[in-house]
Amino acid sequence: MIDPLQIPAGEREVVRVFALDLSATEAEALAESPQSNGAPSPLAQLLGIDHLERDHVEIFPASDLTGVGLPGYLTEGLGIDEVDVEVDREKLEAETGYIVILHSRAFGGVKTRLTPETPLHLLGVYRLAQPATPGPMPKADAGAEAEPAAPLQSPPPRLPRTLALIVLLAAAVLALGLAYLFGGRGP
Repeated sequence: MIDPLQIPAGEREVVRVFALDLSATEAEALAESPQSNGAPSPLAQLLGIDHLERDHVEIFPASDLTGVGLPGYLTEGLGIDEVDVEVDREKLEAETGYIVILHSRAFGGVKTRLTPETPLHLLGVYRLAQPATPGPMPKADAGAEAEPAAPLQSPPPRLPRTLALIVLLAAAVLALGLAYLFGGRGP
């Protein structure tokens, strides 16, 4: 069995979900506390590690997920396979406090081991759903021949624009000439 608290070097597409048993004020303070003076952030200290990439950590109250729920957020929001979440559905739905979600990138690609302290409790470790790989292409029947394609029908020939312009100019010159011949004489 794989240890859920052991993070291998270069781990990707894994999400660790923890319950955070703190008051709203304490949880908000923990969420906003950065690393300072080279010391690990308070959250990193609770996890027993030296460094945590905060851009890949989510801390929020479970009440923020009203209507969707934590299982729905994990499957629909983060893309975790529903079958994996179903195993822990009751435990995830029962959580009413703060939630901490650690994405693989939170560990900076470094091998590490989490040793979470109270008030953190591991709820589950989930891998992001992998896209379905396409199956093999159907093989063509060796004896079958392809149907000949119908010939493309070309559009009906059009009078080139230049020729149309010449015809219009000739008609205008002819009209002017006739007007001059018949219209220029008085009675």
